Amino acid sequence: MTSQNNSLEAVKKNNLRVFLGEAVIGGALALFLASYALAGDAILPPGQKVFEGKCAQCHGKDAKGLAKMAKVLKVDQDKIDLTRAEVVKMTDSEVAKTVTEGNKKMHKFKGKLTDEQIQDTIKYLRSLQNGKAGTK
Repeated sequence: MTSQNNSLEAVKKNNLRVFLGEAVIGGALALFLASYALAGDAILPPGQKVFEGKCAQCHGKDAKGLAKMAKVLKVDQDKIDLTRAEVVKMTDSEVAKTVTEGNKKMHKFKGKLTDEQIQDTIKYLRSLQNGKAGTK
């Protein structure tokens, strides 16, 4: 009986080792996948997150303006299209001034965005205007 008990104990210990090993590997895999998912945000162009969070609800993620918001704001969609020639020709300083001070129905972001965030967002906007923005 003792050898059977010892054998049973050995199997239990082995099963426990296997279980703990799988748990450690599973935990490591979960951490790796979580860090990979978080790294996805880190590789976004710096201004993209701000643009998508502050600008896209009216101007759209592609900066071409959202028809629904144009209706709500009672303006032509063209007026909120940031890819139109009139806006593309604006200097970065002019765009920054519009972002900071607002323009007609567009509210101002003075004190809400840092100068660096505004410049990063303008850089990202320029990539949309040039058709070179990331697909994220």
